[in-house]
Amino acid sequence: MKLSPDRALLGGALLWLALGIASVPLIVLRPLLPLSGALFLALVLADWLLAAREAPVALERVVPQKGARDRPEEILLRVRNPLARAIEAHVRDAVPRDLMSVEPGWRRVRIEAGGERTLRYTIRPQVRGRRRWGRAAALVRSPLGLLRRVAVSEPGDALLVQPETGRYVRAEALDPKRVLAALGVRSRRQRGDGLDFDSLRDYVIGDEPRRIDWRATARRGRPIVRTHRHEESRTVLIVLDRSRLMGARAPHPGEPRVAQGFTATKLDHAIDAALALAFASLVAGDRVGLVLFDREVDRPIAPVPHRASLARFVEALSEVQASRFEADYRRMTREVLSHQRKRAMVIVLTDFMEVDREELIAPMSLLSRRHEVVFVALREPILEQLEEDESLAADLDEGAPAALGLYRRIVLADLLREREGRLVALRRRGLSVLDVPPGQATAGTLNRFMALRYGGVA
Repeated sequence: MKLSPDRALLGGALLWLALGIASVPLIVLRPLLPLSGALFLALVLADWLLAAREAPVALERVVPQKGARDRPEEILLRVRNPLARAIEAHVRDAVPRDLMSVEPGWRRVRIEAGGERTLRYTIRPQVRGRRRWGRAAALVRSPLGLLRRVAVSEPGDALLVQPETGRYVRAEALDPKRVLAALGVRSRRQRGDGLDFDSLRDYVIGDEPRRIDWRATARRGRPIVRTHRHEESRTVLIVLDRSRLMGARAPHPGEPRVAQGFTATKLDHAIDAALALAFASLVAGDRVGLVLFDREVDRPIAPVPHRASLARFVEALSEVQASRFEADYRRMTREVLSHQRKRAMVIVLTDFMEVDREELIAPMSLLSRRHEVVFVALREPILEQLEEDESLAADLDEGAPAALGLYRRIVLADLLREREGRLVALRRRGLSVLDVPPGQATAGTLNRFMALRYGGVA
């Protein structure tokens, strides 16, 4: 039982102290001092005993199992009064900081004898992953009002904050073209008759002469043409980097600056792009798989077909967080080559600047010999400032030396040249390279995928 003094107890103690001070010049008050002190202590002890015999107030928090980033969710806090008297409770809940900037609290919540009150508040998650609550607390006055009893809830309530998936489950998701257009994908038309051989048939008026199969014509003694079909499906492997650099903050366009402690990371943008890729590929009839890597490699989803499999990607990516380790491209390449022997489109979403040049170029070159590799490099947000006039000067603290901006600009320019050199080397080795800011990763990656998938210019 946790008890703390109430204001009434502190007020009574101050009155007794005032009586003691007044009794120094007023001798007539001195006999009242021990009598009032004993009476006051007896009241406190009686109040303590009465409070100890009472059942504690019960607190129960109702949290949904799953939510989505930047989507409001309502949380319920039920307060039950098991006592035979009405009470007034001061209630406060311990909410993770990224869910609410100020913890919710209620003063003088009146609950009738044997009754229950339901308190509500709304959260808007900003950080993907599992968010855990602390203990909710309620302060209730003792029967005589001299003490306050503290009732707490059980800790451990958790909400799994998933990537935003509303665009894939709304009614318009039945029309994939509308979903992809909302993501920023440019529509492309399939041209020609496809590349995969389908069958032979007799020539009919209107068929193009170039489609005649002369060998079959010679064997059968009549004109025979070859028919082709578009490639119906392929295997798409999404490879997601979860190394240390992917944890860098990269706010969404228009995201308020006050929330910088809980803004999206490059990994969050890469996960959004991965889900959009999975949706587009599954809609196209492809088999889609997922690989996660830093210095270790995980294969949570082997290539699967059907649009219903998108839920597996959402579950697999909801709790993925950036690790403390560097990316190991050699190990990732070995894992992909050993498990994916059939030619596939491998889409790598990564930030590679922490890795030595040869530790990146050689493995990616080896991977591109067997598979069609799309290398999506998420650009560091600070590099965007280098391309804007006087942008770095605005970043400097007031009173900082003017030379600091120049030195910083030189370092960033060297970093940018090194980055561009690596990307050029990858292009020369046959990779399709895309260098995009994190906020444009979804649209840029989807457009490159659609161009390669349907024979456009990459």
